[in-house]
Order: sequence, then structure tokens, then C-alpha cells
Amino acid sequence: MSDYMRLVNYEYKKILSKKSVKITLIFAILYTVICSIGTLLGSYQTYESNYEGMIKDRTYARALTGRLLDETLINEAVNAYKKIPNSDSYHETPEYQTYARMYNSVYQAVRPAFNTQSGRFNMNDFQQLTMKELEQFYLKRQEQLIRYMDTIGMREKVIQEVIQQNTNIKTPLVFGYTGGYSNFFTLSSNLGLTISFVLAICIAPIFCGEYTTGVDQLILSSKYGKNRVIMAKLFTGFTLSAIITLISSFLSFGLSLVIFGADGSNAPLQLENFLCPYPLTMAKTAVLLTICVFLASLMTAAIVMSLSARLKTPFGVIILVVLLLIIPMVVYVPQTELGLYQLFRLFPTQMISLDSVTNLILYDLFGLIVKPYVFLPLFSIGVCTILTPIAYHTFRKHQVS
Repeated sequence: MSDYMRLVNYEYKKILSKKSVKITLIFAILYTVICSIGTLLGSYQTYESNYEGMIKDRTYARALTGRLLDETLINEAVNAYKKIPNSDSYHETPEYQTYARMYNSVYQAVRPAFNTQSGRFNMNDFQQLTMKELEQFYLKRQEQLIRYMDTIGMREKVIQEVIQQNTNIKTPLVFGYTGGYSNFFTLSSNLGLTISFVLAICIAPIFCGEYTTGVDQLILSSKYGKNRVIMAKLFTGFTLSAIITLISSFLSFGLSLVIFGADGSNAPLQLENFLCPYPLTMAKTAVLLTICVFLASLMTAAIVMSLSARLKTPFGVIILVVLLLIIPMVVYVPQTELGLYQLFRLFPTQMISLDSVTNLILYDLFGLIVKPYVFLPLFSIGVCTILTPIAYHTFRKHQVS
């Protein structure tokens, strides 16, 4: 083993030997497992458990897999829903359970195309759809996309790029069951936030921990203290972040597919987000989302280490990182403020959601139009590239007493 790898091994031992780190890692794994199965716990309806309901809905959706999501299929769903009487709890009516429930996944997939600025499309509206409206279904979807982009003030060049992306989607869509992928997409925000908290606790002491113990004087006065030791610390921080992120991501993804079903890898993303303009499958989207979570975690690690090199205590680092993670989650930025909204999406806890990764608001960089699932990873890499030398030089130039 080389001297450098011995230093890395020593840094790993220092981090993983701490009781707080062990507890944090165990908590992160348990939390990931609980979130993955959380929607199946308990009972939403009085007549079945959430798990039983998932099995039943999955069976119905699988029976429709392979059919075109066109006016014929949607009209079948409309006719089935017409049999439901007026009720505040229509899900509990025998008519819904007998006739309409098998088309619930179709109803959930298409309803966003009929939402309006004045209100959300509901079951009563669905019952009133005519065959003429259904024949214009995909045209209405495109009109709604254009209307939305005009409302938030997107530039004409960007709108044309979105329309071009949208025309690459093969319609009518082929229906398929996508419950496993949908569950993973829903978990992505919680997953990324959990990983960021874990990294803040694990990596915060990597530099400033040496200040509090006085070891910085020994490190910086040693033969390799101003280069190899610092590089070993940075390498440890990034690789530990990568390992934690990959384990959490694969655990969440694997549990979602095992529990909810691995169907739908080639199903169009529009079954999950009907107004999404990108010609992506569920599997490709899962890969892109995982890449964004992975690189956002590395960006968080770079932020933590740069703060650790500058501040005197790990506690101060953790507080600042927690604020960086939490504040963007409680602040609302409207999409009509395009510039501010796009900057807002660059916070680590914002770029890990499916909505950010596949958002139809593209980044316009001096005339260069970049899709969000391309720009967000590049931005993360850029931040890491800038902050890593800053952390290196900040610790290297630290004045020992």
C-alpha cells in the first residue's frame, strides 16, 4: 500500500470510528428503507390496506399495459367513470370499485392535460368529456404546454426548443404500469436530503476537527502536511460521499422495483408527468435522476469541506449546511420570475427532484439552450471544481499558533 493510500485509510478510520457517524449511517439506511415502503403501511380505505390496494391497482394497470393511450382507451375510462354516482367519497362506492377502478391509472395519467388556470380537472369533469374532446387530446396537451410557457414569459427561442423536444415524443403513448419507477421518483427528494444531512455530519470535522484538537499544527509542519495529507482528506470526503450516495440510491431504487414492480422501464415518462416535453423513458429518467442526486451530493460534500477548512468547529459547519439545505425548501419562488427561479433550482435540495431534472424551463446561456437534466450535473461538477482548490488552499495556508 502506498503512503498516500495509507493516509486515505487513516482518514476513513478516523471518520468511521466516531459513534455519531455510525449512528447517522444506520439511521440513513433505516430511513431509506422505511421511506421506500412507507406508502404501503396502514390503511387509507376502511375496506383494504394500502398494500392490498397497491396490489389491486397494479393488477389493473398491468392488464392495460401495451394499449395505446388514445381516444378509444380514454373513452372506455370515461364511460366507466360515468357509472359512479355523485359522492364526496366516490372511491368507496361499489360502482367505482366494480367499473372505474381498473381505469384509475388512465384517469391519473391524462387529467393534467385538461387542467385550466381557473381550476384542476376532477372526476366530475372527466365524466363530461366528449368524444370530440378526446380526439383532440394530444393537441390540447400541446396547446396547454404553449399556454403555460407564454404565461411564465419564456423566450420564443426557448419555447421553440421545447416544442421541438415535444414533437419527438411518439404519440399516442403506449400505456404501461410504472409503479416501481414512480415510487423511486417520489423518494428522490427525501433521499437527496437525507444524504446531504449524513454528509454534513460525517465530513464536517474533516478539516476543522484538526483545529479543535490542535492536530493541525502537526499536520502542517510535517513532511507531507501541506500536500498529500490535504489531498487524502479531499479524496476521502468525495469518495465517502460517493459510496453513501450510491448505496442509498441503489437501495431505494431496488426496494421500489422489488416491492412495487419492475415493469415499465421502456414506458414513456409522460405517464408519470404528462406535460413533460422530453422523449424519455422511465428507465432513462431514473438514470438521469440518479446522476443528478449523485453529483448534487458531491457538490454538497465540496461545500461542507470548504466550510470545514475555514471554520473552527464542526458544529458551525453543520449549522450552515443545514441552513443551506432547509431554507430553499421553505422559500417559494414563482416560475414567473424565470431568472430567480432557475437560480433557485441550483440549490442541492432543489436539483434532486424529478420536477427540477425534467422541468420544461430550459437554461438559456447566452443563446445556448440547455436541458435541465444536462445543466444541473454540469453545474454540480463546476461547483466541485471551484470549491475543491479553495478547501485545499484554505487549510494549507492556515496559520498554526
